[in-house]
Amino acid sequence: MNWRDSGPPMPREHHWTERLAMRVLFAAVVAWHVPGSLAHLEITAPNGPARWIDLRFLLDPQVYTMCRYALWVALALYVFRIGWSIALPYLALLSIAIGAIINSHGAILHYLQIVSLVLCAQTAAHFYSVFGRRGEARAAAEDRVIWWSRQAIVATYLVSGLTKLIRTSGTWFFQSPLVAVQIIKTNEQDYYDQLDHTSYEAGASIAEWMVQHPLLVGLVLSTGLLLELTSPLALCSRVLAAGYGLALVLFHTTVHHVMKLSFLYNEYLLWIYLVNVPFWLVLAFRFSSGKLRRRAA
Repeated sequence: MNWRDSGPPMPREHHWTERLAMRVLFAAVVAWHVPGSLAHLEITAPNGPARWIDLRFLLDPQVYTMCRYALWVALALYVFRIGWSIALPYLALLSIAIGAIINSHGAILHYLQIVSLVLCAQTAAHFYSVFGRRGEARAAAEDRVIWWSRQAIVATYLVSGLTKLIRTSGTWFFQSPLVAVQIIKTNEQDYYDQLDHTSYEAGASIAEWMVQHPLLVGLVLSTGLLLELTSPLALCSRVLAAGYGLALVLFHTTVHHVMKLSFLYNEYLLWIYLVNVPFWLVLAFRFSSGKLRRRAA
């Protein structure tokens, strides 16, 4: 462990291939999470920043088109690691504004929030390095951005787990089988969108099975709760980060198949910042290269 700060420990310096891969992949996620147009939306029930700031100007196709052009410029700056003092705040503010507009359409969705949160964490980490760590090495500054991104991701799961316990007064295990009601709801919504009888019958069968096996359902869903509550352990080492990342991806995949609830952006960020495939590829390459050198010697 490399202790660069007097505060929380920083991880070991990342290889340049890791940092590059993370920048490119996260830029792709940010680009994908920004919709092509907002003209079909209306701010009928202002939510979040839309309560204090009139964001209707983004509903103008010409204005939004200019914002998307600026988005591509900011993403290019982000990938090439230049102009972050401009690029990161712009990306964070645009992401927050878009999320606020989507959530002001009469229904609250939270599939975009983790991207906005990580952008905010990266912006804060960057400016902390600029103003609080003058003269810090470029690689160390980017390591902090990665480290704070991991903390932001882990925080979303910890808060989710704590919220479940608080809202159910600690009785999540006993109330979790009631999720069958949510499955019926989403199953009927999908049916009226697609009129797929096969998919509807499969969803209804899952809900019926859950009602008939409440104890088993409680145990399975409580496993996900345990993952959320212990997620800060993922910050202790690369191995634990990868383990928790893979476990949470499996959890989201299961939820998607059972409840028809997709958290793709969560999964993408777990792959990028917790599982961190480039690190394991570099490690395997170094191990195999060292082994070949030893054999040659």
